[in-house]
This record gives sequence, structure tokens and C-alpha cells, in this order.
Amino acid sequence: MSIYLDLRAAYAPAQTFEYAIDDSMFQAVDNSMAKGGKCVAAVTVARNADGLDLTFNIRGTATVECDYCLENMDIDINKTETLKIQFADYNEDAEDIVYITRDTAKIDLWPFIYDFIALEIPLTHTHPRGQCSKEMLDTLGKYMVSTIEEGN
Repeated sequence: MSIYLDLRAAYAPAQTFEYAIDDSMFQAVDNSMAKGGKCVAAVTVARNADGLDLTFNIRGTATVECDYCLENMDIDINKTETLKIQFADYNEDAEDIVYITRDTAKIDLWPFIYDFIALEIPLTHTHPRGQCSKEMLDTLGKYMVSTIEEGN
């Protein structure tokens, strides 16, 4: 999946583009942290003397598997990030600057959007207390040496 931004457009004054992110985009990523989701990425693009300034506002949910009951759960995504694209004689990525050659016509924003979303997903995914699948917790309880308390 790709979300391309035309680098040859003027973008003066700043312009905002909205992109819908759905399950298929997450599923196209190998070893994705999310099984799916529904987000809107609003990307504001402004031209500067050396390139472009991009501001990403990403809102929505990412679907992950609960570590206890293995059922799907949604994680709220509410992320604002900035990225600078600077024109140079080489292609390179730095912390928050992407250097590209002046003859580059477009850039794929999806890898950046996916990374921003993935950074919002906690390392452990558990339902709030009382929302895990009772059936799965009962099944786990049959095979556990010590009892498992939901949400811990």
C-alpha cells in the first residue's frame, strides 16, 4: 500500500490532505503491530526554502490482539508528528529529516504514517479489567498451575 505526495506541487500557502487508513493497509505490512484499524491521517504540507515541512495529525483506532484472551481490541490513536523533507544531492533519512534529490517526483507517506501509529501502540495489549473474554479466561484457568486474575 502507498500514499504518495507529489513533491513538485507548490504547497504555498500550506495545504492539508486527508487520507483514510483502513484494515487492508495494516494487513499489507509484514509483521504489523496492528491487525487492522480505522484512522484518518491529516497531513499539512508547507513549502520552505530547502524543501517541505509536513505535519501529521493521525486520529482513530488500531486493532490489536489482547495478550490475555486473544480477542481483538481497539487502541485509540491520537498522534501529531512533524517531518521535514529537504532537497539534497543524496537520499538519506535522519531523525526527523528526510533528504531527497531534487529530481524525486513523489514520496510515499505510508511508511511514516504506519510508524507514527505503531509508536502509539503499547507493548502490552490488555482489555480494561472486566472486559476480557470470560470463556477464554475460564479455559486458561483449567490449564494454569496458579490462577490467573483477569486484567493482571
